[in-house]
Amino acid sequence: MNRGDRTHATLDDEVERVRLEARHRFGGFVLDRVNPGSYFLNHRREPLDRRLFEEAGDLGLLRFSLPVGAGGDGRDKLAWGVVVEEVARLSRDPGFAVLLDITVEITELILSSGRPELIEAYVPDLLAGRRFGVQGAYENRDPYDYRSTARLDGDTWVLNGAKRFLAGARFADLFILFLRDEASNDMLAFAVEKDDPGVSALHMDTMGLHTMGLGQVVLHDVRLPAWRLVWRADALSELNTYARIRRTMSACGVLGALDGVVDACVESLASRRRGGRPVLDHSNVERTVGEMRMLLQSARATVHRALDGTRSPGRDPHFDEFATVAKHRTAECALRVGRLVMGLQGGEAYMSAFPWERFMRDVLGLVSGQGSQETLLIQLGQRAIVDLEGRRAREDAAERSVARCADAWWALHAVEQRHATDVVRAVVTAAGLGEDIAPDRLDALTALLDRAHTLLAAVRSGQRPDALPPGPAGLFEGRLAEVAERAWALVACTVAYETGLLNRLVRPATTEEAATDGLSEDLTEDLTEGILRVLADASLTRRDDTGRHVVDPGLRRVLVGGPRAAAFAARLRRTAVASARLRAGTLDPVRTMVPGCGGEAPVLVDALVDTLLGRLEGLPWTLDGPGARVGCAAGDGGRTAAHLARHIPSVPVLALEPEQVEVEVDSPARDAAFARVDVRAGDRARFAADDGLALAWLPAGGRTAEGLCREVADAARALVPGGWLVVPCPLPPRRRLGAAAARLELAVMGGALAPGIDVEEALRAAGFGQVRTEWEDVTLGLRLVVGRRP
Repeated sequence: MNRGDRTHATLDDEVERVRLEARHRFGGFVLDRVNPGSYFLNHRREPLDRRLFEEAGDLGLLRFSLPVGAGGDGRDKLAWGVVVEEVARLSRDPGFAVLLDITVEITELILSSGRPELIEAYVPDLLAGRRFGVQGAYENRDPYDYRSTARLDGDTWVLNGAKRFLAGARFADLFILFLRDEASNDMLAFAVEKDDPGVSALHMDTMGLHTMGLGQVVLHDVRLPAWRLVWRADALSELNTYARIRRTMSACGVLGALDGVVDACVESLASRRRGGRPVLDHSNVERTVGEMRMLLQSARATVHRALDGTRSPGRDPHFDEFATVAKHRTAECALRVGRLVMGLQGGEAYMSAFPWERFMRDVLGLVSGQGSQETLLIQLGQRAIVDLEGRRAREDAAERSVARCADAWWALHAVEQRHATDVVRAVVTAAGLGEDIAPDRLDALTALLDRAHTLLAAVRSGQRPDALPPGPAGLFEGRLAEVAERAWALVACTVAYETGLLNRLVRPATTEEAATDGLSEDLTEDLTEGILRVLADASLTRRDDTGRHVVDPGLRRVLVGGPRAAAFAARLRRTAVASARLRAGTLDPVRTMVPGCGGEAPVLVDALVDTLLGRLEGLPWTLDGPGARVGCAAGDGGRTAAHLARHIPSVPVLALEPEQVEVEVDSPARDAAFARVDVRAGDRARFAADDGLALAWLPAGGRTAEGLCREVADAARALVPGGWLVVPCPLPPRRRLGAAAARLELAVMGGALAPGIDVEEALRAAGFGQVRTEWEDVTLGLRLVVGRRP
């Protein structure tokens, strides 16, 4: 059963093929030309022979991953990373593979500039190994605070400053240096040659990596022609792109060296004996070798995942999280393996004649490149925070887009009923539609709303229309036309949601695929195409790179199920039902659709238990007390009580309802959770002093000032000392039209708070302490006011 598909090519298969190719093409060069004499070069702190890079150029090593149009082989970064890893594994000098990649990426930097003069002057020699190039950005300062600067003097750039810790600086003849423009403070990059007047390449003594030719470059009034400017502006973005791939390739070099040292360590122990037994037979040695292998494979998996990610079309051009993780993880694994090797090798680990001591020194040098370990963690943390904030902003923006469509929907109804009440007239004014509208336009508006409500009613009853009826296109002009188009988008969004079309667009789909999902009733392609066209115009859907339709990513939060999805669906339905009631003149309260009740209860109860439970002082302990109960005065047919029972299953829930109801449940676990819901109906549907509640739930929507104050006082008497009262309240949007539309909707559904009601003051007057708004969601238009009985 678990043999799998033997014909399926995995990432490991691809990596192994490239590894064999690299060993066949370049292994002999590394073993025969790079390794001989490497110990003595390192011992004498001499840099590698430049002729090695010319030979690498002759072998095609330097052009392996460069574009075909520039004279390269056109291989991708995954393949090049595996080559760097294999070269580092075979080499006794871990710096050689790093230097190879540095000069290759300098070539890529020049190619990315698109400057013909630079490309013609340097790329052919770099590919052939006749030139060696390195990059210089490091100053241990913010890029916009660089001390190294450039200023334009006529047609000539004048460069001053210094760059340190440049790999290969002692034998490089080309530097791509990043400097600050004195005039604009922007980041610029220049191609600087070693022989340019005023350029000095200085030796820099380091702990390890002695053959890498580490050094510093000092610039003193270096005058360069304009064509040496690599990027005219925003070189920081190019630097970030460079650092992104350098981190992955640096990790490849460390991984190869790590692989080589683990193999060499085990081989060196194979012939040793201790206590009459081979050293490798001792359990502690086996365990240590096993840990080294685990660390090696962990680093390899991380690096290869980062390499595979370089082929992703949606990759961030400036920051690669996987590359950063790979660099950090591989360095940590190498340091740990180095300590384990030193423990196994004993005294030999401290002798420079053996490779173990050098491995530790060189790895420390490779760790510091491309950002210290702490810097990498800081950047990862910053990225995680920015991603989270960005995702929330996108999600809120998507829901607000739908809310703005709902505002426009209410504006059309307010225009139709413009002489009804002050609340209606306020919506007309907020929408900018206060001017008189011609009678024929009002007739067209009424006909449009008739078509919309007929469509919505049909869809809610389970029907599937053949096509979307005619919308507002061409009916109106000016501001009214804008409002009508946006309102029509709400109709399309509601139909798409009710028919399941919106859920099908979480994954990209053609019109035909979206119309047919094989699970529910199919939609006609005419209807699907009409809805998609309207949703695309409203930016609620878009076309991806393959031409398929996909929902706005921000809406996925309300399409995957859960409390947020229930609240989103409830708001769509409430908007449709409330607007129909306005046209019909039916204004009696409907508790199941009052904000904070019915379909919005799941998200509020979830917020209470998941977010607020630890913030409401003593509540968890009070709920655990003997005889503890939860009281719910939502009056929404038991819906809120049911959700309280689901989230607090160990405590009985008292549901206060105007009449006896059957508590609605939709969970397989209902027998366990909802058996604890006790309904108090009719005249006794009020909190009583002997209820002994640990928690009371009292939505404020739809209550008069007098009624709210009375029920808050009842709740105070029903709570045990230390018990909490939670009052869900409507929270009007900050948008002028949104606030006016929300007041109109609340008035129609009987959910409006009476003017002048101060919920917090009502709780204080009843004797509650710790009164505050503990949670709010502007997008949902809801908040939770809480108070504690002393």
